[in-house]
Amino acid sequence: MLSLLRSALLTLMLATGLWLVVVNRQPVDINLLLWSGQGINSGMALLVAFIVGALSGLFIGLDLYQALKLKGRVLLLRRELAHLRQHLGGR
Repeated sequence: MLSLLRSALLTLMLATGLWLVVVNRQPVDINLLLWSGQGINSGMALLVAFIVGALSGLFIGLDLYQALKLKGRVLLLRRELAHLRQHLGGR
């Protein structure tokens, strides 16, 4: 069931991206710091910007999640250590 839902969502996202490229056919000029392009499809530029932003957010989010997970684990281990020290008589 979950696999079917993921497949449907991926298909919907792909179709939306293709629709975005097809509908927005106006050429635009893009000037970045080290690269510039003339006459680029505006839909393709939007799609690339969305993909780069989504992947950046995903990687940053995963890193943040891992850091929070490790901090939580450290907190639990410190509490357990304090409890064990108290149980052993403060050694």
